[in-house]
Amino acid sequence: MKTLPIALVALISLMTLAPQTASADDYSDIIALAFAAIDNDFERDWAYTETSTEEESTYVGRYDPRSEDPWELLSIDGRKPTDDEARAWRERKGDHRGDRDDDENVELKFITPDTITLIEETPEHWLFGFQPKGDGDDEREIEFMRHIEGRLRVVKDGHYVQSIDMRNSQPIKPAFSVRINTFVTTLTFGPAADGGPIVPQTIDVHVRGRAMLAVRFDETETIRYTDYEYAGAP
Repeated sequence: MKTLPIALVALISLMTLAPQTASADDYSDIIALAFAAIDNDFERDWAYTETSTEEESTYVGRYDPRSEDPWELLSIDGRKPTDDEARAWRERKGDHRGDRDDDENVELKFITPDTITLIEETPEHWLFGFQPKGDGDDEREIEFMRHIEGRLRVVKDGHYVQSIDMRNSQPIKPAFSVRINTFVTTLTFGPAADGGPIVPQTIDVHVRGRAMLAVRFDETETIRYTDYEYAGAP
């Protein structure tokens, strides 16, 4: 089972809430504040159930930071896993407690700031468009991201990122004899509980294309985070 890279961090702490009617210069501040509302360290204090589906199999697991071994595989396709399956799954998941760097550089790592545009504003939300950017010096990733269009929805009530959507509008050829017709990644966020922190809720990834002319691929992965329970100090 793969683990998707979810490098979503609390970004910039602002002292005042951005106004609901914004000029172009205010967009970055609105987005920074919305990302800052996401609790990047929620796994230290919150237990949750993770349901992931990939390669036609569905895994249901429970994460609880209070346990010495925080991950427990509950089922695979509705059946109880074997001891070997549960052990292998735990090893792949690892231990997320306290493994994040509190001093990591807080910036919009995957959004090119000068490409942010306001698509829609309603009394409930802002919808922004942006050009994603690649991470680091990987020229292939940077070039790939030039073909991706991003959408970011920010909820006004609570001022947090509700969803991030990245997809291609035209086929992409990232390497020789490889053609990606569909690339869609969508992430959603919301409160862990009434009055709780903003945490991940869903991840959906769909990639479809062809390699070496004859080899077709069509891969989908979904992850659902549910049943959040506070597990920190009283």
